[in-house]
Amino acid sequence: MVILLVFVVASGCSEADTPTVVPEETTAGGGSTALSNVEAADERAAEWNGDAELYAIAAATPQLDAEGNSPGWLYTYVSESAGAVATVSYEGGSVGMDPEQELPEEDIAFLSESALPPAEELLDSGEALEEAGEVGAVLEGNPGSETAAGLDSVSGGEPVWRFSTIQGEERVEESVPAVVGG
Repeated sequence: MVILLVFVVASGCSEADTPTVVPEETTAGGGSTALSNVEAADERAAEWNGDAELYAIAAATPQLDAEGNSPGWLYTYVSESAGAVATVSYEGGSVGMDPEQELPEEDIAFLSESALPPAEELLDSGEALEEAGEVGAVLEGNPGSETAAGLDSVSGGEPVWRFSTIQGEERVEESVPAVVGG
């Protein structure tokens, strides 16, 4: 069934946008943690441009569970040589890439300086969520709560996981340092 779905999706894509099916490490809920897919996303980004650097990760939808799993993830890369950014999507074992977006040179330089360290130096989404006490408690007490997650170092210098959810009528937001041992 997955192969049929990929064929249908791929039939309307150019070769550069054709999804690639990769083995998926999923949980019982069907999602995966952010860093479990980085290798596949890195490979797709390298096909786009060899100097692509990962600078942001985000849950594709606000469906993060209490273990840090999401049905899909977005990995955004910057390429100085292309003067552009591009986003790799990972969902259900399928890796795709959105068309690149050219940006002014100063924006590309800023994003390149804000590139994330290697994945082995970062907390995964589940580990970071354990550190986010308030958001984690909301998810534990209200499974299925809409919760957004993102990782970058653009707005604070050091890599940070940001989580946001709603409890009652109040927004609950937390930031967690993303570097292992940080």
